[in-house]
Amino acid sequence: MSLIRVVLAFVFAILLFNSYKFLAAGVFLLAIATDVLDGYLARKYNQITLLGKILDPAADRLLALLAFLILYLNHGLPAGLAILAISYHLFIIIGWVIIFQTKKIAIGHSFWGKFNSFLQALLFFSVIFNFYPKIFFVLVTFSLLISFLNYFIRAVKILRNKSGE
Repeated sequence: MSLIRVVLAFVFAILLFNSYKFLAAGVFLLAIATDVLDGYLARKYNQITLLGKILDPAADRLLALLAFLILYLNHGLPAGLAILAISYHLFIIIGWVIIFQTKKIAIGHSFWGKFNSFLQALLFFSVIFNFYPKIFFVLVTFSLLISFLNYFIRAVKILRNKSGE
């Protein structure tokens, strides 16, 4: 299902770039639903694999990166928030690659990462449909910073530990 989400990320991006807001929102919801279903089925049937641990977050990051880029370019997302969010997601990707290469482990999501993803999803919908109070940008900014700090601390601990996570 992670590969389906990769395809959905590009479909979402094309639709959003061309301002098909309702279709883009529907594809985004479908991507979220496949993510939830994929995780549920993997846990229920004990089918958690290393490939899944890599592809799942990669698909999530791709969707988020494309969303932030297009929301900035075409839909009025403030540049500072777009830069922060894109930097955050790139940091996560680079960190996961470094940790996987050096420790041969894949880092799971944290509470703050999931909470941040939830707020980002709300942000995507609010910007797509032109309802975004400024305080919401502040909340997402703080959420990105807290989640970044959480992942950074986890990464440093893992990299310092000889045996991994």
